[in-house]
Amino acid sequence: MTTVVHETQLHPDYPLPAVDHPVTGPFWSACREQRLTLQRDRESGDWHWPPKPGRWKGGRLVWTEVSGQGHVHTWVVGAEPFLPAFGDLLPHIMVVVQLAEGPRMVGHMIGMKPEEMRFDLPVRIAWKVLNESVTLPVWELDRPAPTGPDHNTTED
Repeated sequence: MTTVVHETQLHPDYPLPAVDHPVTGPFWSACREQRLTLQRDRESGDWHWPPKPGRWKGGRLVWTEVSGQGHVHTWVVGAEPFLPAFGDLLPHIMVVVQLAEGPRMVGHMIGMKPEEMRFDLPVRIAWKVLNESVTLPVWELDRPAPTGPDHNTTED
């Protein structure tokens, strides 16, 4: 189950991405649909992150949905806001996630305390809806689905 968090009070100085930029626009459009996409070379299969202009590699790059799973490569905890808009996020855990497909992405970790962070923690994509135009990909611990007598399970 994918977690979706809705921002209720966005700070007026919160820096928002250029969602209509010709290079990154398709990424942000997919995020609004809660799909994580990266560019992939049609011929070699190589993943490209961050995004490249469409003409890169002769137009061979195509936006492709990825699993949204990976593990924590590294992280840092912000104890002081580098912008006033991030003051309410403290302590702020920024992670570099090694995606299952190979590329690394930077993002926010949600649902974790700094002292719980570890290298190689399994993570999955979650979404933070900032407004009608911007949905951020964020990361959460990839916990196994609950099982047992209190949970519906299907057996073959």
